Amino acid sequence: MQMNLSDAEAKSLLRVLKDYPDLGSLRQRIEMNYPDKLAVKLPASGFQLGAASLQRLAGVHPDLVKVVKRAIQITPIDFTVLEGLRSRERQRQLVAKGASKTMNSYHLTGHAVDIAPLVNGKVSWDWQYYHPLADAMKKAAQEVGVKVEWGGDWQRFKDGPHWQIPR
Repeated sequence: MQMNLSDAEAKSLLRVLKDYPDLGSLRQRIEMNYPDKLAVKLPASGFQLGAASLQRLAGVHPDLVKVVKRAIQITPIDFTVLEGLRSRERQRQLVAKGASKTMNSYHLTGHAVDIAPLVNGKVSWDWQYYHPLADAMKKAAQEVGVKVEWGGDWQRFKDGPHWQIPR
C-alpha cells in the first residue's frame, strides 16, 4: 500500500518523528520519497560534538572528520566520539583483551573512529540506538561525498561503534 502525503503532512510527520530516534529509518524513507516536495529540511538536531569528542578526532583523516561533524548536525540521537587515532600499544591492548581482532586496524592510520550513542547523557551499548546513528552517519557520508564502512554491517565481529574510510 502506497500513501501519498501533502507537503504539509510530510513536513508535520517529519517534525514529529525527529523526537523518536528509534524511528529514524522511517523518517529517512519519508525524506527520500518526498525530496522535491519538502522545501525545508528537518531542523538541525541541536546536538554538537563536545570538547572530548573533538579532541579524540585529532589525527583522524579530514574526510572522516567531515562525516562525523555532519552526522552530529543531523542525527536523531546524540553521540560521542570514543576513539580515533590509536597507538600501536593501545591496539595491542585491545587485541589482547579481544576488543579488536587485528593489529592492522584502520585506527592506526587515522582512517577509523568509534562513536557511541548517548542516552540520558551516558554511553549506551544497546543496538537499538546504533541503527538511527548509523542512518545519520551514512546520510552524512553521502552528503559530503565520502565512502564509509560501518562495523555494524560486517558479517563477522559486528562492531557497532566502528566507522572507517578506505585507506
